[in-house]
Amino acid sequence: MISKYKIWLLIVPVLAMLFSCTEKLDIRPKQSIDAEIALTTPDNIKAALVGAYLQASSSDILGASFNEYSELYAATGDMLFLGTYQQPREFINKEATITNSYVENTWTEAYKMINTCNTLLQDEVLDLLDAGDKDMVKGEALFLRGWVVFEMTRLFGLPFEPNQANNQPGIPLVLTPTKDVADAVPVARSTVEECYNQAIEDLTAARDLLPDENGVYASSMAASAVLARLNLQTGNLAQAAVEANRVIESGLFSLTATPLRAFNNTENSTEDIFAIQKNATSEINWLAVMYASLAGAGRGDYEIQDGFLARFHPSDLRGRYQENTQEGYTIDNITMMYYKGVGTILNYGGINTAKWGNYYRNISLIRLAEMYLIRAEANFENPATDVGPNSPTQDINLIRGRANAPAYPGAVTRAQIREERYLELCWEGHRLHDLKRWKMNIGSDAYDAGNLILPIPFREMEVNDLLIQNSWYTSGK
Repeated sequence: MISKYKIWLLIVPVLAMLFSCTEKLDIRPKQSIDAEIALTTPDNIKAALVGAYLQASSSDILGASFNEYSELYAATGDMLFLGTYQQPREFINKEATITNSYVENTWTEAYKMINTCNTLLQDEVLDLLDAGDKDMVKGEALFLRGWVVFEMTRLFGLPFEPNQANNQPGIPLVLTPTKDVADAVPVARSTVEECYNQAIEDLTAARDLLPDENGVYASSMAASAVLARLNLQTGNLAQAAVEANRVIESGLFSLTATPLRAFNNTENSTEDIFAIQKNATSEINWLAVMYASLAGAGRGDYEIQDGFLARFHPSDLRGRYQENTQEGYTIDNITMMYYKGVGTILNYGGINTAKWGNYYRNISLIRLAEMYLIRAEANFENPATDVGPNSPTQDINLIRGRANAPAYPGAVTRAQIREERYLELCWEGHRLHDLKRWKMNIGSDAYDAGNLILPIPFREMEVNDLLIQNSWYTSGK
């Protein structure tokens, strides 16, 4: 059996060239793979799986856009968009158009990745593998498909409402492969509940098929971590706590010594449950393009405001600001979580986050800190759950302790738990989804306002008569 890691080394340079770009708006990916070539031998099947990871890590999906949609839609003053691109301006203004190219590319790239996973999940493909490899390929393909279905559903569908029917439109559930775009059969949108159920089914199967450790690839623990996030979103607090606790108590991960050390790494940190792997041949990290303002990295378009930094205790490392930056500084010269930008004339001198500071460093997508926050919130909101050895206060103070923030002396409150999520996970793509599940207004918009979800792209509406547009985009607003 040829090691997956050897195949990674062989195929990444080629696939990186195929999937890399220097201008996000130019991406026009294919929507299918050539199964005749790619999936006839075990080696090619594993190579196609690596391709699915690269598709998932595209800047149009997990690699950037899922983050940008959440943070821009949620922004009401803590972060400003100072750039010239029309697409992100539409998101921060909460007025996306049906021809927004970011949204079009996200839809296309997501279904391209789903199609690759569907092809890998065919019995005739899996039967070409020995038993161990069969479980691994199946588990990893289900993990990627389930995670992307979950993320797409909460971006294109109205919020999930616990204890309700949730028959609002989600996304089309496409679970069979298409060899050629011309063969594609139009599929209607499934309900939000059906989409979440499919994601849970995929991720649960992946959790049970995959090993606890799997190098930089999807593992059983990564599947549990996404399940914890998904169950928190749907209000299944008991299961969210169980999955988060499983990851924490596995002992496989530990918080980095300081918050800053969790980011911009060339290999996974002790805190990474799942991260996008980057190197010099990779597609550039679009988050660094937009958030950073450093020598050779970043436009500084997403600028953090003073009022946000004021939310942190003065001793909290997560809110410290480095003002003595100089031209020529790279991320390796940054010692604090925020810094005075030096990278572009347009946005020179603004406040920028150091979470995304290099084009070719890993992108941390699921961190251990999030699991502590999920367990704390789930146990607090549902005291009967009582999962794990820690109380919610202990879990929150553990996160604060790593950041050198004062511990809460008494029992933690709901407001403190929610604030801690924001302070710890800011600019990582969580904010919109947190506000929605807490049913909190976003500026003047209600949490379930129709303009806070993405439109079905015009191009897709033209070729698929079964698709129904989100009503905000057809009602004259």
